[in-house]
Amino acid sequence: MFVRKRLVSAICLLSAAMLGGCLADGAPGSSAAGEETAAAIARGQDCRFITGEEAAASAGIPNVTHSGVRLDPQPAPSTDPNDAIAVRANIPRSAQPPLTASQKRILVCSYEFDLANQPMSYVLFVPKGYEPGRSYPLIVNLHGAGVQPLQQMLFDGTTDFAERDGYIVVAPLGYSTTGGWGPLRGAPRPVETADINPATGSPYAVHELSEADALEVLARVRRTYSIDDDRIYLMGHSMGAFGAFYLGARHNRIWAGIAPIAGGGIGPNASAEALKSIPLLILHGSEDVVVSPNTSRRAAMELQKVGAQHIYLEFPGREHEFWIRRGRENLEKVFMFFNTVSRSTNRGPITDDMIVAPPARN
Repeated sequence: MFVRKRLVSAICLLSAAMLGGCLADGAPGSSAAGEETAAAIARGQDCRFITGEEAAASAGIPNVTHSGVRLDPQPAPSTDPNDAIAVRANIPRSAQPPLTASQKRILVCSYEFDLANQPMSYVLFVPKGYEPGRSYPLIVNLHGAGVQPLQQMLFDGTTDFAERDGYIVVAPLGYSTTGGWGPLRGAPRPVETADINPATGSPYAVHELSEADALEVLARVRRTYSIDDDRIYLMGHSMGAFGAFYLGARHNRIWAGIAPIAGGGIGPNASAEALKSIPLLILHGSEDVVVSPNTSRRAAMELQKVGAQHIYLEFPGREHEFWIRRGRENLEKVFMFFNTVSRSTNRGPITDDMIVAPPARN
């Protein structure tokens, strides 16, 4: 059944219908459907189900309808520092729709991050009826600047498609909402509570902790669940897309496929050469004023130069976020792509020495 579902979804772009209903009130550790508990799904991790209040708050202050029509009158701008970029660019944001059945099973988790000497949160989705005897594909989903992991997981369709296609999905925090996932931008920002980095003699900095947190969360999920090492994927939006390029190139033996959305990244921190053996799906809106589509166009151009396997999709008239956050038909393309590629089947780029002469006939 699992193989058949993957095959159907790989050849068909029909969106799964959204299931209505809001998250039932009750204890965060109890199942909204009266089935699996958070503890049973978490398998020893410190996790609980999301609440309706958290889901609603994660959407921010709505300024458009779910179909993208501007509200009249417009609300007062958010004063939350995490929303600064969205406010500056007047990014469309709509209220959180009624949670689907799969969204009600999202887990908010935490662990003690030893390098930072602080507790750290992450968000997790595990398909219903997890079976330890079966291997599951895994998606690491990186958020953008100022975006919380829960916001990232609640992009329309994420958990619905993960449920349908059998994916475990984890959204790490990356130490902070502006950690950057690893590359240093500007001066280092040491964290006073963090351990000393033996390479620098100073406390670990935010950008270093951001990468380390992402890798630690990945490791924790791999230890907890039966993960198919042939099918571990990386995706991210905006800052998370830059992070996907960076972590994809830096740890290129992990990933079976990478999907950066609305953010470039090929350059000194992530070379095309380091990515050429990994299939990439790059998506960007043509009217993005937060991160220019030129960043993705340049990334595609550099990947072309080294013969890297990639697809670049540019969406006419689309801006930075709304088309993917509330565009489940666009997000579904990421799942279709991941359904198609694996490490064992990746063979590009193809070179002359890979063309084997047919055996001689007698």
